[in-house]
Amino acid sequence: MTQSTSQSTIATAADYAEAMLTARKAKNLLAGIIAALILVQLVVFFLLRYRFDPATHTRAVDYLKYLIGATDFLGLITPVVLAVVLLLMVAIMLVGRLIGVSRLLGAFLWCIVLGVLLFPWQAFLINQSFTSPEFKIPGVLYTWAELLARVRAHPEDIHHTLLFWARFVGWPVLSLLVLVTIHLNSRRGLRQALGEVPPQPFPRAS
Repeated sequence: MTQSTSQSTIATAADYAEAMLTARKAKNLLAGIIAALILVQLVVFFLLRYRFDPATHTRAVDYLKYLIGATDFLGLITPVVLAVVLLLMVAIMLVGRLIGVSRLLGAFLWCIVLGVLLFPWQAFLINQSFTSPEFKIPGVLYTWAELLARVRAHPEDIHHTLLFWARFVGWPVLSLLVLVTIHLNSRRGLRQALGEVPPQPFPRAS
């Protein structure tokens, strides 16, 4: 009876470990896709600002237009899928009573923030020029219409210059930092759950 119980416990632990390893692969893939989407939008912005004229109808500009559409589409879906994967990890760790769940929960909450940041709100608010009195803060991912309207703009004062560069460069870099935070927190929590690093002692109250 004892041997059977021991074998069942080992099999359950192995099953939990296999599930966590599969989820880790999915998490790393999704995080890599999100990073690639943000970097693609940064590269396209600089290409159209300094290299290609977006008003022309060359084949290169057409390819970039379709590329931006693809990044917007994937940018809407990928953070949601990543959040679901992180939530599944949290559920597995809670059921299996594994350590490191606090870091995974933190990564999940940061993923919600990242999804809100990436969502292209301006596509629904219809305020491409930022001159409307109903101005709303846009999402990190820009649309082709917004890029076409603003990529060759030259703001007249320092205030609008800072807004311009923050919108097309600052916000994407900030979202990359949030993504790195998600990756590091989830990586540390998963390594603790899988026994790859020793558990940290709980701080005692003074």
